[in-house]
Amino acid sequence: MRRTIIKVCAILMGILCMFYMYKVYVGYQMVKGIVDQPPIVFSVRFKNGDRGTFKYNIKNRKYERISDYIFQELSYSDDYEKIIGVIWEDRFQGLAELDMEDYTLRPIISLKDLNKCVKEVNLKEIEYDGPGVTQLRMPKYYKDGYTFFWGYYSTAICYIREEDGKWNIRILNNTDSTGHNYFLKEEQETLFLETEKPFVENKTETGIIIKKTIDKDDEIVLVDVTDENSFIDMPDDMTKIVYYSEPKIYMYNLETDKNNYISSQFLIWQHMLYLKLSSDGRYLFYTVGDIPFFWSDYYRMNFFIVDTKTGNKVNLNRWEKGDRFYGIDW
Repeated sequence: MRRTIIKVCAILMGILCMFYMYKVYVGYQMVKGIVDQPPIVFSVRFKNGDRGTFKYNIKNRKYERISDYIFQELSYSDDYEKIIGVIWEDRFQGLAELDMEDYTLRPIISLKDLNKCVKEVNLKEIEYDGPGVTQLRMPKYYKDGYTFFWGYYSTAICYIREEDGKWNIRILNNTDSTGHNYFLKEEQETLFLETEKPFVENKTETGIIIKKTIDKDDEIVLVDVTDENSFIDMPDDMTKIVYYSEPKIYMYNLETDKNNYISSQFLIWQHMLYLKLSSDGRYLFYTVGDIPFFWSDYYRMNFFIVDTKTGNKVNLNRWEKGDRFYGIDW
């Protein structure tokens, strides 16, 4: 009997070792296929006091600081040569960009000048009361200017561009529902918006994804099963939407109107926080935040990458408790 138990335990240990080795091999192969992608960029204030904007090397899982400014709500340009973000510090408040070749910072427009712009379209001004949470969210490059969510609830999407030394502003979308994320297709002026919107009789607010043409009332609900704590992402051609509906990650094809299952991520006292596709759309980077006990701290962030074709995934990093992230893109 004792020999049988030992033999069974040895077999189980062998199976576990083989499974672990297989997972390591799968992760190694995935990383090999990803190394030609642009680096992950993120802004953070580490628990040890270090802070700024960093780029993350997927191959060796190391990171290096590229700016001592925290680029909140940051995102890449279409050519991945620059990033745009919100600077919300005593030394500057407003939109700025960072050159990814030499890491020079260029202020785009200050909060003071932005407030002058929004007064023209009857939006409420934003006051700066110190570093922290900003009411200016998700700036992106658009045509020959920039777009962003304005206000505490992110209900308005604004578009600004500079012409002859003067900033012109236009409201692309304004609703009563809180906005989570948005994407703009320049040619057709099409907006894809993830938002909280009461769409049933009991007025329950749920994360949904809608499609509409700017300046028109042709709103179409595409997906109404998103998790309220996650964000969507789209490839460059905007033919698909990747989203999380607990416990599964899906890729919704706009051309075929079909959902394709990618992978599962079960959450226990956690939230899905970021979803970012690689530049070729093959891989998906996402983060899971551990909810702190009684909300005594910030989320403890975990980095994952999943292959959208095979569903294989690898856990890149688990950061320290107290590390506070302000923005991530890939």
